[in-house]
Amino acid sequence: MRDLAGLFGKSPFEPLVEHARKVHEAVALVRPVAEAILANQGERLKELQHGMSKAEYEADQIKDRVRQRLPSRYFLPVRRDEVARFLADMDRIADGAEDFAVIATFRDLNLPQELHADFLALVDKVVQVSETLLGAAEHLAELQKESFVGPEAEEAREKIHEVCQLEWESDKLSRRLARACFRRLADDPVSLMLVEKLSLALSGIADHAENVGKNLRLMISRK
Repeated sequence: MRDLAGLFGKSPFEPLVEHARKVHEAVALVRPVAEAILANQGERLKELQHGMSKAEYEADQIKDRVRQRLPSRYFLPVRRDEVARFLADMDRIADGAEDFAVIATFRDLNLPQELHADFLALVDKVVQVSETLLGAAEHLAELQKESFVGPEAEEAREKIHEVCQLEWESDKLSRRLARACFRRLADDPVSLMLVEKLSLALSGIADHAENVGKNLRLMISRK
């Protein structure tokens, strides 16, 4: 008879948590990248972009290991397509962070001082979304042990609700920044376009974080 460990296989949930931590490591670099943008520190931006790319690459390696742990013959407490979607959206978060850093290296951005506060407010809110999502994701390994029910599930639900609230707040900050930029940078279309691309990358991070949270909530609600 086949050994039960071989039947159930290695759990993908601990490496999923590892992947989430690595993804947030990339997102956490968004704030120093933003500071370097505002200070016009070109060399610093290149260093940070290299660090961002390294974190994104390492996240990709973890993602590949997780996928190798999802052969169809093994049992999981949740559907495999839900795990795959969770992983894919986490991957998109890291991609969005890397996009932000790459766009920042395109050219110097002389953002007027009066726009700095709005820009950094959006940056900080997006990093907060990612940090809160990590807090939810870190329940995964324990959730698996408890079959996605119990106190761990309730704590994860609370974190997911907070992620969705923060994503909504980031949307409002993005719109506020856009309105301010269109007023202040009307005569500088190149800078306006660059800020728009940076804002889209930030919004993408928050959007995909919300998607991850909703998918995790779906996993829990099925139990």
